[in-house]
Amino acid sequence: MLEPTGAPAPRRGGIAYLLALVALLHFIYPITIDGGVGNALVYNVLYAGMFLAGIFVASDSRRHLIASIATALLWLVCSVVYALDPGTLWKVLATYLALLPFQATIVWVLLRHIFYARHVGREVLLAAVTVYLLLAALFVPVYGVMEALAPGAFVDNGAGGPVFWQQFIYFSLTTLTTTGYGDILPVSPWARAVANVEQVVGVLYLAILMARLVGIYSQERTRG
Repeated sequence: MLEPTGAPAPRRGGIAYLLALVALLHFIYPITIDGGVGNALVYNVLYAGMFLAGIFVASDSRRHLIASIATALLWLVCSVVYALDPGTLWKVLATYLALLPFQATIVWVLLRHIFYARHVGREVLLAAVTVYLLLAALFVPVYGVMEALAPGAFVDNGAGGPVFWQQFIYFSLTTLTTTGYGDILPVSPWARAVANVEQVVGVLYLAILMARLVGIYSQERTRG
């Protein structure tokens, strides 16, 4: 048993597939920029695969399964509505915001697995990396909403012009890791505040995660 009663573990093997898909979506997004319909279709298929993998991982309990399916369907409906008329503001906002409940559900399931685990195994380490990437993903729609509501809240000093969701993936990862190259900048006070929150979340997550993993390892040695 990796976890005590009341904290079931995610489906074995599902975390590896989820991590692979989340990583791909984070790092191959440039194919959607002037890449034609084919590349956009590939990216959307991978995105659908991430949702399916997330639902599989969340099937550790009936409650998590229902929550993941419901939030995935919510995003699907919003994305279809947006695709039919991408120029309407409320549809843009709905598509961004619909991502958050699903991502938050998967993060919660994986965090429970990490912090209830009784030994550091492969699944725990994969879950820890997946959560880190999903934390970056959580902030992408937040930045997208801020830019949609207040155009110019972010500026791209390299490309110029408006900042799109692909650029927010890049910006979120560099912010979470506190790299901060300075090419994409939060300009408005609220954009800067949210970017600061993400920086703190990234640092605290790594610090708390390391403390938890070391604590599990110490307990294993004591029991051994």
